[in-house]
Amino acid sequence: MDLRRLRYFLVLAEELNFTRAAHRLHIAQPALSQQLAHLESEIGAKLLRRSVRGMAPTQSGSAVYRHAQTLLKLAAETANVARGAGSGASGRVRIGMPSSIAMILVAPLLEALRERHPGILVEIYESPSAYLGAQLFDERVDLSVLVDRSPSPSLTMVPLVSESVYFVHERKSNPLASCKSVSIAQLADIPMVLTTGATTLRHSLDAAFREAAVTPRVLAEASSAQTLLTVVAQGGKGTLAPFSALSWHPAMRTLQHQLVLPRIQRVASLAWSPTASMTESTERVRDSIIEVTRSLVRGRKWLGTMLRSPDA
Repeated sequence: MDLRRLRYFLVLAEELNFTRAAHRLHIAQPALSQQLAHLESEIGAKLLRRSVRGMAPTQSGSAVYRHAQTLLKLAAETANVARGAGSGASGRVRIGMPSSIAMILVAPLLEALRERHPGILVEIYESPSAYLGAQLFDERVDLSVLVDRSPSPSLTMVPLVSESVYFVHERKSNPLASCKSVSIAQLADIPMVLTTGATTLRHSLDAAFREAAVTPRVLAEASSAQTLLTVVAQGGKGTLAPFSALSWHPAMRTLQHQLVLPRIQRVASLAWSPTASMTESTERVRDSIIEVTRSLVRGRKWLGTMLRSPDA
């Protein structure tokens, strides 16, 4: 099978428009149509369906799209494998994770990989937690740090940590500054900026507010931990976040964080699809994520957490 035709099909399946796909590929539109026809003939199935509503992948097309992504990724890494033979793991590994966990995990992970596996190039994709599972299914990432329940029993998951939530407020304007810890009831009258409904953290927060019979004063929502904390650092507003979100934030010195009791916790797990190819580089990155997580928790750099990974 011609890998070039697979690449053409990937672009066409993403654009769902011959004109845009041909422009992106720098080929003539009739040539692209001919290449698609050859590929469908080779495979023996229709891959794209055209109607008055536009173009859409068939069931076979969706399956071939996911498989083609893996094939082309492996093909692209072939040269790297040859060059790196005998010199350790090499190649590209894509990791998805919530922005809050990326704040504390990415920097030490990259440093560990630089020292032990310098041939590995890591791509970090930050997304709201509700979208991370889909990236694994579509094979847009090789590994993902998922929060709370798995989006599918077909994924392989290794629990990393359980992480507690803190009340975060600008120190000088914090009305609860004298409290060592706070309850949900104490937050009833405090203006808040919270994560959006696209995050599993927000679902846990809403459940905690309901249980305490408290309606929060939500002024705004944001999916980015950076945005939340930047707004809170201006004073007069609070948020609820795990320690990972504020661990490296530039405004950390001006922010006060207090544990919420009873604890609101989320479980972070490392996940991957058992049907996707697990390269040596992906295995090394997977093991490094687990090792770096343990180091952060044991060294008390990741506060409010308890290790959940095997043999912790």
